[in-house]
Amino acid sequence: MEQVGKRLTIGETITYSLGSLGREVANNCINVFFLAYLNVVMGLDALVLTIAFVVAKLWDTVNDPILATIVNNSRTTKWGRYRPWVAIGAILNAIALVLMFVPVEFSVSGKYVYYIGMYVLWGMTFTVVDVPFWSMIPTMANSTQERNQVSSISKLVGGFGGFIISTVGTALVLPFACPALGSKKAYLILGCATAGLLVLFMSFTVIFNKEKYKLPKESVGLKEIFGLFKTNDQLIAYAVSYVLFVAATTISLFQILYIFIYYDGGADGLGILNQAHYGIFTAVACTGQGIAMIFYTFITKKIPREKLYGWNYFMAIIGMVGLFLIFFVLGHNKFVNVCIVALAGAFLMTSNGLNQIGSTVMIADVVDYGEWKTGKRSDSIIFSVQTMLTKLAGAIAMLILGIGIKVAKLPPITEYYDSELGEYVQTFSPDVANGLEVTVGNMNILRVFMFLVPIPLLILGYVLYKRKYWLFGEKYDAIKSEIDMRRADADGEQAQDGDEGDEGAELSVDGGIAAESDSEGGADMSVAQEVAADMAEDNEELH
Repeated sequence: MEQVGKRLTIGETITYSLGSLGREVANNCINVFFLAYLNVVMGLDALVLTIAFVVAKLWDTVNDPILATIVNNSRTTKWGRYRPWVAIGAILNAIALVLMFVPVEFSVSGKYVYYIGMYVLWGMTFTVVDVPFWSMIPTMANSTQERNQVSSISKLVGGFGGFIISTVGTALVLPFACPALGSKKAYLILGCATAGLLVLFMSFTVIFNKEKYKLPKESVGLKEIFGLFKTNDQLIAYAVSYVLFVAATTISLFQILYIFIYYDGGADGLGILNQAHYGIFTAVACTGQGIAMIFYTFITKKIPREKLYGWNYFMAIIGMVGLFLIFFVLGHNKFVNVCIVALAGAFLMTSNGLNQIGSTVMIADVVDYGEWKTGKRSDSIIFSVQTMLTKLAGAIAMLILGIGIKVAKLPPITEYYDSELGEYVQTFSPDVANGLEVTVGNMNILRVFMFLVPIPLLILGYVLYKRKYWLFGEKYDAIKSEIDMRRADADGEQAQDGDEGDEGAELSVDGGIAAESDSEGGADMSVAQEVAADMAEDNEELH
């Protein structure tokens, strides 16, 4: 790695993190609003859509490593290797995002082809932004501490992306634009505004950051990814528990808009929420997430982070149970109701925020562990794996949601222009013969799928985390100390000899490790070997 710049500055950290904010604004706009738009407003079948979305996300798991390899092996320009990709990807992703909310007037089959095609296009262009964006970190920061710092701060800032799009989208665009322009145009405005924010925030990353360190080109294909899982048992433990947690919380959080849509008005005791109040729910619930993310470092000084990470699962379960039960006791004051629902949701959002920061720290630890075991750091591959895991979790969540919406048999919305009121009026289109209507029973079914079905995923994720993940405390400290000693030895030998030398099985400085062999006379075990001996029994099942 060749140094061509200085240490990371506060300004660079902030402007880089703003790109994460734009990324999450776009991502959450699709996760929160797109399915509801197609199902409720455009009248398309939720199960058909979610099955198609699952296939698209599975395609992404193949497509992401391909694009990652193309990006990582691209030519370095005067703007660097990654920044041009971030700029181009942001523009392409913004265009795809707008096209996703265009209310086309095709046949029913034509609408499916168009919107599913736009979803696939959006996913591919999002990868063009996502992979080079995270791959920029090693080119901006040379030390592990700096990389962890900018990664954690960008995750923290990006966490407010969901808050911005949910609050602005529901509190400003939808309540005011829907009556005046109709739902279809209102959602198009939302898409255009989101695309503009994506390009705006990503421009800060591209313009105000430089790639200070030149990295060697690296292949990030499926072969490398599967090979990484084969050699890194802690990556397996992290990946499975992470996917289960994210899938469960995604089911409950990203489509809770359905609850506000169908509990807004209607007969049979359903008029207990207001769709326009969804922004209040987001503001209150996301405040819990924001506080948790901001004070994560302080919290981990009081509570060991491995224990806190486990508690996340139980906090999420409490939030889900609360969100399911609270609707049995709500009164008729919609404002009070949304505040109560938001407080229950705050437990879920707080656990989500803690998980986001905690999982980011765990990824860095997993990379260190892989370096200790194999003598090679795999930052770029890990970034690609993390994106794949998130999309896989989203696919699981989408499938469960689609089944739930289909089983609940909720009707789409139709709207007409009331000339006397001078605005568009929304109404549901029940099909009683086929059971498509808004009833308490149907809404209970939807809530079961959204808040109770995910709980077994959380329980399984927690059990796997407790039994399989041990990379913390004294064991991790010993591994990290051994890595630092190996790096120091490698740097010292290289400074003295000017090359790798002939002694031992020394790796290059890019690998950062010299693998030392024990003498036949029986030298004392190293710190890492002692740790390995202690962990042999724990790892037996994984191997």
